[in-house]
Amino acid sequence: MANSSSASRAAAYLFLIVFFGALAAYGGYKLYNKYGPSKTVVEEVPFGLDAGMSIPNGDAPNFKADVQRLPVQAQAELRRAGELSRSGASKAAYEIYDALVLLYPNVDAAVWGEVNTLFGMDSVTETMRDRAEILMGRLMNRYPNTGISFYLDSRKSLLAGNLTVATELAKMASSRSPSIYEIRLWYAELLHKNSNMREATNECRAAISLSSGDSQRAFELLAKIYHDAGVLDSASIVVDYALTQFPLSSELLLLRGYLAEYNGKFDVAEKTYQRIIAFHPDYEKARRAMATIGEKSAPGKESYAGSARDRAQVACDILSPLVERYPENLPLREALGIAYLKNHMFDRARREFNYIVKNDPEYPDIKTRLNEVEQARQVVIEEFNNGLTANLTRAVDSLRESMAPEQKHDFSTKLGHYLVRYGASSQEFFKKYSITNFKQVRRFVWQESFYESPYMHTYTVVFDSLNRFREVHVSVYDSSSTSNHLGVAPEIFTRLMKQNSRISGIGNSTGETVCRDDLVMDAVVWETRDNFEILARIVGKPAEVRMVRLDRSTLPPSGMKLCDYLPMLMEF
Repeated sequence: MANSSSASRAAAYLFLIVFFGALAAYGGYKLYNKYGPSKTVVEEVPFGLDAGMSIPNGDAPNFKADVQRLPVQAQAELRRAGELSRSGASKAAYEIYDALVLLYPNVDAAVWGEVNTLFGMDSVTETMRDRAEILMGRLMNRYPNTGISFYLDSRKSLLAGNLTVATELAKMASSRSPSIYEIRLWYAELLHKNSNMREATNECRAAISLSSGDSQRAFELLAKIYHDAGVLDSASIVVDYALTQFPLSSELLLLRGYLAEYNGKFDVAEKTYQRIIAFHPDYEKARRAMATIGEKSAPGKESYAGSARDRAQVACDILSPLVERYPENLPLREALGIAYLKNHMFDRARREFNYIVKNDPEYPDIKTRLNEVEQARQVVIEEFNNGLTANLTRAVDSLRESMAPEQKHDFSTKLGHYLVRYGASSQEFFKKYSITNFKQVRRFVWQESFYESPYMHTYTVVFDSLNRFREVHVSVYDSSSTSNHLGVAPEIFTRLMKQNSRISGIGNSTGETVCRDDLVMDAVVWETRDNFEILARIVGKPAEVRMVRLDRSTLPPSGMKLCDYLPMLMEF
């Protein structure tokens, strides 16, 4: 009897265990369907996060469960709408989403897609705005105090003009629902607006991974972040790759045009802008870019960019995994080698270039790349040896600048001695010297004139095609009647020679040189490690003196004959 009672109890326990186990399994299944897995493991995507990295789902809903309950045709339409939205075809995507929401109003995946598509459209009608408000309210009621609700509140805050609140709400949304790529991308946009380039880059790369590399906007934003931070090598790499995936992206093409301009390739930039306008005639950015070809300058280096070697390291970090994934892609290897070269990693650069030589000896300019490695190594050694001299030069320049009186032209700034180093941008130049004193006489050329009895001074500042300070041309004319010395060195020449010697030190006189049968030139030359100056007069024109100041590195290594400077002296 006791044995029978024990067996009954055991059977009852077993039944309860099985029953509650089945109930727990069913509950777990329902929870899984509702909330999905606890984390998302990203795959390898170019410019995304490291492959295999786990991202917690947080409170992100499992939209896939809703989609699986739809008819097969509706599922296909929903996927097509998502693809159109991610590739930038917002209008077409909106029409599909809107039709699906009308047919299946309880499918949150369609509601979420329509809302985000409306956010991505350049212009919306009043009806669309009302529609967005209704759909946003529906989502916020369905998912209160979640990443989705914080994300939608963030959108509303920015529309109200409060960037700070919008950014904080987006941060909360990203932390609560870190696996939703639309939220990560939105947070990246706000970080970019706040000039927080480093964090913006991380959020953008997360969005690229979570969208499996299908989001056009994510690549556009990543390229823009690198561009605005001054990391132009990385921006170019992203643009080149992303245009293979999204060849009609106006934003990516626009950046390609900008990058071409910074490198002086104005014909390439013009064709790029024309291509954008051909597809999108009303795209104002492209029209402005076309109207200002040659006037743009590369963006300044933000704190994100760091030193030139830091920026090169960013390019190395991007390219290394791509080369590992596509080892036979020689252009990728060349780009990685260039990045190593800029980062002063000469052995690694040589390794990449030698690999290309081994596999394709006729690869364009590859032997030149190898020579660049050796030349760059030698330059680094010379810079180290000349470091003290360079530091002293900078100290003298700083002392001269700090001692300069606050007036238009004292003796130290006469004869075009502007206290701006060669290669400085036009913005830097006109921060020191008011643009109101200058007039633009041609593209990249600005001129100022002033009269100081009895001399008329004209200083012409020339920038290169990238709007970087290159050289100064000086013309001084003596209006007094006592200047005609009939060939003898007049007062204006000797006076200005002495004045320039007070600034630049003792120069070397060339004496009179016959350049042509009817032209004899007398000149004085000043030459330092960085600077070259020549002050000259033409015999027979005693009232006029001309001078050119320029970066010595722009001259041929073998130098020039005195008369070869004549066209430069007479240019302005």
